[in-house]
Amino acid sequence: MFRTVVAITLSASLLGGCAAWDFTKSLFITAVSLEAIGVQFAAVSEQVTVGCETRVIPTQTCERYRVFGEHFKRTYPIAVKMWKAADRAGDAATRGKAEDVVRVLAEDMTKLATEALNAFSMEVR
Repeated sequence: MFRTVVAITLSASLLGGCAAWDFTKSLFITAVSLEAIGVQFAAVSEQVTVGCETRVIPTQTCERYRVFGEHFKRTYPIAVKMWKAADRAGDAATRGKAEDVVRVLAEDMTKLATEALNAFSMEVR
């Protein structure tokens, strides 16, 4: 349980930073950051799954994350391919659209990870 709390805390910290941080203005997209967001999704998903299976995370949060996860799995690979193709072609407009999609995915993941963390912290108290 403690390891799960630490992992979700780290995930929320890495993705969210502080409440004043705005992804739409601060997340600079590179090939490395695209990969990191995918890795982060896998890590957060693993921990949320544990929290949902042990019923530490509320059912509503689990359902929201399930829906988000399906959306992420469909959308993220397309956005990454679009970003890479646009980057190679020097198409800044298309690359910017792909970056916007990735930023929204990362922001949504942060919100859900924070919600899950809050559930864990209530359980620990």
